[in-house]
Amino acid sequence: MSIQVSSINKFYGTTQVLHDVNFSCDKGDTLVLLGPSGAGKSSLLRILNLLETASSGELHIANENFDFRSAVQEKDGLKLRRKVGMVFQQYNLWPHLTVLENLIEAPVKVAGMHKEAAKQEALTILSTLQLADKINAWPLQLSGGQQQRVAIARALMMKPDVLLFDEPTAALDPEITNQVVKIINELSETGITQVVVTHEVDFARKIASHVLYLEQGRIIEHGTKEAFVKPVTPEFAEYLTH
Repeated sequence: MSIQVSSINKFYGTTQVLHDVNFSCDKGDTLVLLGPSGAGKSSLLRILNLLETASSGELHIANENFDFRSAVQEKDGLKLRRKVGMVFQQYNLWPHLTVLENLIEAPVKVAGMHKEAAKQEALTILSTLQLADKINAWPLQLSGGQQQRVAIARALMMKPDVLLFDEPTAALDPEITNQVVKIINELSETGITQVVVTHEVDFARKIASHVLYLEQGRIIEHGTKEAFVKPVTPEFAEYLTH
């Protein structure tokens, strides 16, 4: 079991945004978190690598265990984020670093990788993502789709067990979206576990092995990709018509 979420609740002040969330995800699955705005998708995703902590519940991920009844230490979050990568909606590339420097920063400074080895690994990953010619470019010289692929490459540099995506196609045109679909599907064949937040049904259909549909912080439907063809709940069936 790559991910096990048990009785997760999340409050911001007095507002509860996640209600008793339970699910599991096997190694190599691509789990899509679907739902309308305000469903709690991004909050749940951020809890999966401790960018936020839950108010209660337990999380087992990448062979690490966390019980949110007690405080999670920052060092535990840093340790987990070496194994659980995140590709942000806004890419979060460092604008003052080249593409290569963006990729090798964490492996060298955080993971202690030798700089030359990191450079070779970066070139291999960039070549796979058809970005080898951008190795010395600055982020602002790249298109949105290229920045998205660099962000994916940077996450892959840490060789994560789990890779999280927050709305990876939100600002991309259909052609670039199809490139992201291809990348996610190719990554799934390597055995990496992926969790993808999106509100785009067509994109979700193309990548999901499993789907988790939320409304107002509650799980409404959880199943395999068959749920796109045979939804169990009227709420998910209605969402699929949008």
